Amino acid sequence: MVTYVKMPKRTLTMEEGIVGKWYKKAGDEVRKGEPICEIETEKSVDELEAPESGILRKIIVPEGSVVKVNRAIAIIAEPDELLSEEEVPVEEVVKIEKAEVGKREEKMKTSPIARKLAQEHGINLEEIRGTGPNGRIVKEDVLKAIQKVERVKVVPLTRMRKVIKERLSYSLKTALHVPLTIEVDMTRAVELLTKSRPEIEDVHNVRLTITSILVKAVARALEGHPILNSRFENEQIVIPEDINIGVAVAIEKGLVVPVIHNANKKSIIEIAKKTKELAKKAREESLSTEESTGGTFTVSNLGMFGIDLFAPIINPPESAILGVGRVVKKPVILNGKIKVRSLMTLTLVFDHRIMDAVVAAKFLQTLKGILKNPNNLFIT
Repeated sequence: MVTYVKMPKRTLTMEEGIVGKWYKKAGDEVRKGEPICEIETEKSVDELEAPESGILRKIIVPEGSVVKVNRAIAIIAEPDELLSEEEVPVEEVVKIEKAEVGKREEKMKTSPIARKLAQEHGINLEEIRGTGPNGRIVKEDVLKAIQKVERVKVVPLTRMRKVIKERLSYSLKTALHVPLTIEVDMTRAVELLTKSRPEIEDVHNVRLTITSILVKAVARALEGHPILNSRFENEQIVIPEDINIGVAVAIEKGLVVPVIHNANKKSIIEIAKKTKELAKKAREESLSTEESTGGTFTVSNLGMFGIDLFAPIINPPESAILGVGRVVKKPVILNGKIKVRSLMTLTLVFDHRIMDAVVAAKFLQTLKGILKNPNNLFIT
């Protein structure tokens, strides 16, 4: 039986992937479940397993190719099995597409991206010497010309920045973003953190942070407000049973959101260890697909950078995201007396298609109460 190996759809928003290294070559025997190549997505590099056993009869897509999801990249069949006429066009279509693109590009002598850049910046292509195949003018040639004319540094978007742009633009176009801000008394949380941190570091070899407390508190609050843990899909509201908290991590190339799965079932120490592990992998760009997908709610903390308040963009397909500011000491009036308390500003941005402001506000009230009296977070 002929089996097509197709570009998998790793995430709900994934539209294309890159075929990495092929572990097998045409003619090799493969077994079902055996890794046959690498697939690179916007967040990770994973192995693609053979869907069936047989012979890898044809590799349709070479290494380094960008492929749309569900597009065939190889064919597995029995050794003596003939490919019918219906199977042949899959390879032929790829050849025809490449041939037609090649002819068009050769005729134009300028890549589409290079031509667009030149038009945007008023660059005369006739004055540029192309460094591409057969003297073709490519994007890098135009960028160099722009730098000479404008005396500016032009930094092309990396693949990660393009993905961030596309995902967040999609979120802004589809979700109805509404921010709600609340100030939370973190005095008790800071006291517990300061008191327990040395012992936890000594026994468990992990540093407890405000982010660890927040993830645990958010997971606990979501148990009582599951609508905040939902997503909008096919004109329906889907509420997963699992509570998977994404924690935004800044890396050199951009921003990634590793996910702590079933955060409500983990202790605060387990969350601290997992957060540390995922952050390290994120910076090393070694997150697996499972570790970077499946989030149901995101926490983005910029407090360590001295930020007081910000409203982040919802991470699709989730319905809400929490922006966290710094913890700062302020004078407040308690029982008619001025006292200094450790306060933190939280900004919840929610999708108005899924919930109203009152529902989101109740979630914030619950979260505020948990953070104000966080003793139970350190016990369970």
